[in-house]
Amino acid sequence: AITPVPGGVGPMTIACLLRNTLVAASRRHGYDLPADFM
Repeated sequence: AITPVPGGVGPMTIACLLRNTLVAASRRHGYDLPADFM
């Protein structure tokens, strides 16, 4: 389970989720992003 944090979901969490989504989608379509992406 994910432990809730005071104040809700912060901008860093959103950024990490967005980055992971972009990486996963690009890998699924056969693209290899550079290591320093975002």
